[in-house]
Amino acid sequence: MATFASYKPEKVRLHVVAGKAFGLGAVTALCVAILALSGSWHTTLSRLALYTLSQCVFHTLEFFVTAIYNTEEVDDDSFILGDQQLYYAFVASLIESPLKLRFFAYNHFYLIAGILVTLFGQAFRTLAMYTAGVSFNHHIQQQHAAKHTLVKSGVYGFSRHPSYFGYFWWFLGTQLLLQNWVVAAFGAIKLILFFRIRVEYEEKFLVSFFGAEYDSYRKSTPVRIPFVK
Repeated sequence: MATFASYKPEKVRLHVVAGKAFGLGAVTALCVAILALSGSWHTTLSRLALYTLSQCVFHTLEFFVTAIYNTEEVDDDSFILGDQQLYYAFVASLIESPLKLRFFAYNHFYLIAGILVTLFGQAFRTLAMYTAGVSFNHHIQQQHAAKHTLVKSGVYGFSRHPSYFGYFWWFLGTQLLLQNWVVAAFGAIKLILFFRIRVEYEEKFLVSFFGAEYDSYRKSTPVRIPFVK
């Protein structure tokens, strides 16, 4: 756990954090209420509520884990709510799900499978942030800070980019529970292309930071996202 003595208040606009936290909390409460009062989780409203709940949990944990385990780097954008691509995917998901219901009924198998894959992806990403601690950052680091170490234990022994691996499967899980095949397919392709470019770019700096040690780690530990080496 990071020390709170490293907290940098000048990086955190508290009113922005409060507003985002309140918004996420309010939407979370609404989703929980819908699910609790719903007679079935196979309705469009309940599935969309479950999907939206997964989004709220994800963004809340992004801030929470950063604040606790990488306090020096926390800022009011640690919720990562500023990426427009995420909103496009969210809106597309909300559109495809009810449209698809005109032709295909919701299936209980996909609900359970989607929840399990979503939880798996979320847990993997959160564990990646926790395990890396002060070495984790939402932004690619181009300079080697003294606090940065090469983490190879825990989930980093399974994937050398476990936060990306976790996000990839979290995204697919959220689409699986909605049975959104179009958004899932296009989203998976976009994520694979994005992570291929990002991993290649990021690892240029990691090699410069850690030299032969990272080269050896890269050869022995795959990313485990399809088509991302």
